[in-house]
Amino acid sequence: MSAWSWLDPRAVAAWTDFAASGEAEADRKEFTERIHRQGWTHMYPPQFFGARASEEMSAVALRLSELISSLPGRIFGDDLDAWVSYLGVPADDAQLMCEALRRPHLARVATAFMRPDLVVTDQGLQLVELNVATSLGGLSTCAPYTAATRDSGYAGFLKARGLAVRGFDTSKAWLDVFGSLVERHGDGPLHVFEATADPADIDSGRRFFVDMVRSAGYEVSCGLVHDLEATDEGVYFEGRRVDAIFTAYTWHETKHFVPPALTRRLMELDTAGVVSFIGSPAAALYDNKANLALLFDEEFADVLSREELALVEAHVPETFRLRAETLDRAIAGRDTLVCKPSSAYGGKDLVFGPTTDATRWRTVLTERLQDPTECYVLQRHVPPAVVELPGTSPSGREVVLAPLVFGGSVAGVFVRQAVPRPASAINASSGAESAGALWLA
Repeated sequence: MSAWSWLDPRAVAAWTDFAASGEAEADRKEFTERIHRQGWTHMYPPQFFGARASEEMSAVALRLSELISSLPGRIFGDDLDAWVSYLGVPADDAQLMCEALRRPHLARVATAFMRPDLVVTDQGLQLVELNVATSLGGLSTCAPYTAATRDSGYAGFLKARGLAVRGFDTSKAWLDVFGSLVERHGDGPLHVFEATADPADIDSGRRFFVDMVRSAGYEVSCGLVHDLEATDEGVYFEGRRVDAIFTAYTWHETKHFVPPALTRRLMELDTAGVVSFIGSPAAALYDNKANLALLFDEEFADVLSREELALVEAHVPETFRLRAETLDRAIAGRDTLVCKPSSAYGGKDLVFGPTTDATRWRTVLTERLQDPTECYVLQRHVPPAVVELPGTSPSGREVVLAPLVFGGSVAGVFVRQAVPRPASAINASSGAESAGALWLA
């Protein structure tokens, strides 16, 4: 197996020489200690992409993000009830999400932060989901990973060969978009409150987030969203006024830990101009995996242009909703399908048809069809390609590339790789190693 063709051959050759020099193991240890984050494993050595690969990743990510996030509006217009009905969102969830989307500022925030997950396959990049949320994985990886790489012995070795490490300025891009969405309400520095929902949550990336926010001159506090005091005059934490609330929790955590009345109160205060609420339930509708089914639904086939149809054919595996009328199709397609919860994240509750026996597959689909709390989609399973990453053992790896799209621009690429496994998502929770995309100049 030769090195993955998307990698810069100059870096591949340099790593071979650096590994032979005897300096690599000490550098690996220093690199790992510098970027240590509880519960995460980071890639070493860093991999460097060629120019063509970087351009293709960015172009595909932007086009797919723009298409999928614009499609509900193009199909349903302002009829949010029709959209949530198509997605099959439970009534209580839909009410809160629609309330948020009907508020102009919250609607603008909803799609400000997106991350398409693109699996590397033998047929090219394949989109398996579009994540739309403020609490995107990768934000607390890309910038620290780039900094650690630049300070590594391997980077010094590359520099001696006239090769400089380059990466996205993810922090600046995020801060620029965040700054455009928030408003200061006092004379001092803008005060950001990073809100968590689960009392047991231990966010090992919080150290980076706090440092990033402070680098912009903002003040930052962290705590449970329940600890906020919300009044008509302002929102306060430990007696200090909060200008912006950033939700570091998911929609599932919202459902389980945050009373709807509190979420509604913060939405109302955002609309009143009292606080900037960055992370309302508005994004959850765009994050729903059933939006991908719109791309293949014959009822809306005339909405897509010829160019958009070609983009979908090249990069999106066919996806359809689990409904009574599609159950037979889903059962018959077991060998080629994976069943996913529409609103889950992190690879939770995936069932892979090719590794599930026919009886169990039928039972799972029948039970899920009756689930009142969640809807499900079926997606054509796309086996990842096995590519060689220099310096890894074993060298054959499966890779997913996840460009961070902030404010309509690519701000970084969250990279994950893992040894081949027959039925598993490629993510940190299942043991994948993480990195940020880099290139050489």
